[in-house]
Amino acid sequence: MLLNYRNFFMNERFLIGTSILRICIGLILLFNYFIHYKQRYFFWHESGINIYSTGYKSLTWSLYNLNSSALFFDFIYHLGIIVTIFYLIGYKGRLFSILAYLFFYSLYVRSFHISDGGDNLLIVNMFFLLFTNNTAYFSLDSKMNNSRGKDSKDSLLYKLSVIIHNFAVLFCIIQLCIVYFFSGMYQLMGEMWQNGTALYYISQVREFSRPILDYMVNHYVGLTILFTYLSIIIKIAFPFAVINKRLKPFVVIAMILFHIGIAIGMGLLTFSLIMIVMELLLFTDQEYKKLYHFIKISFRKITITIRRKTRRLGYVSFQHKQILVFYDGWCPVCTNIKDYLYKLDYFRMLRLVSFRNSSLVQAYKLDVDELQRRMHSFSLNDPSRIHRGIDSIAQICTRIPYLWWAVPFIIIFKKMGIGGYLYDYIASKRKVIPVGNCDDLCELHH
Repeated sequence: MLLNYRNFFMNERFLIGTSILRICIGLILLFNYFIHYKQRYFFWHESGINIYSTGYKSLTWSLYNLNSSALFFDFIYHLGIIVTIFYLIGYKGRLFSILAYLFFYSLYVRSFHISDGGDNLLIVNMFFLLFTNNTAYFSLDSKMNNSRGKDSKDSLLYKLSVIIHNFAVLFCIIQLCIVYFFSGMYQLMGEMWQNGTALYYISQVREFSRPILDYMVNHYVGLTILFTYLSIIIKIAFPFAVINKRLKPFVVIAMILFHIGIAIGMGLLTFSLIMIVMELLLFTDQEYKKLYHFIKISFRKITITIRRKTRRLGYVSFQHKQILVFYDGWCPVCTNIKDYLYKLDYFRMLRLVSFRNSSLVQAYKLDVDELQRRMHSFSLNDPSRIHRGIDSIAQICTRIPYLWWAVPFIIIFKKMGIGGYLYDYIASKRKVIPVGNCDDLCELHH
């Protein structure tokens, strides 16, 4: 048993979860910085809603306590935003994790009058996350480490960092379980929660309710009582259910839906976001990879099904818009472009043939010399109207949605009179390799 515990903590675990959590925390911190940007003096400066006395400063530590001037406050506040951005993108993870924690803690100790409870869990877990490797994925550090090569996994320092990382993640999970369990126990001891009327009384407090909660309570009484009891049961069962791999996804989804309901019904947005993102640590790297492959395969199946149905419908609808395009089959660049256009031709509106070996040239009585100078295209329903050069390019782009962005530029260049000259210049510089028509006198220039 001891050997199993040792092997568990000696291997890298929860790297994807901590990396995603780093990104989510960074976004939440930036949201708090920017959403209160215009009210920052009112909330956190000494001249704002609360006067931070000398006695209060002596009981708390904050970077904002170092100086009471508005200029210094702005400097620390904007520096905190910059630090959070570096923390978000995962640059120098160890350093900026510490700095992001210090700058957020400096605001946290001055936010007691606007706190919603979520920042209490956030500040505790951010301290534990200081000891984790939260830049292993989705970060600048991970890209730089891949380019430089990883450190030896046999070194003592690496093994020690892995053990500390795993224990720190475990502490975060335990902290989350403690919050849910005791929250459920306190609800269980409350009379309003016991008789199922807690949500009703919450809906009567205008500061912590939204019209949608009031509507649900008044129109769906039975559902309101059911949600009241379910919230207690799920919270108390949470620490025990997450141990079971089969029950864990369901209980996590239930808690996510619970907090989404809090965000919508009570308006506690940051609290709900913090509680939701903290649950990202509960899944292992293998579970995240399985989920990624499942989503990837499912998305691919859905995409293929949609493409087949829409392509069939589009092909029938736009068949009369199909055009025949003559290109130079002896030009390697032209051939590559042809293959690329076939991939982009979602509705099969292009029919590309080489004028070098096609009997269609004679059938449509086209001038071979002119074909060598410019691409030709025309609608199969109206072969008499032939488009040449830059006009053929415009015909192709209008039939491929991925190339619609190029149509305005083609029209502008054509109106300016330089579109045709530019096309002729590029076409004259193409390499022509006569496939299967060389004799001993041929010289191929690469």
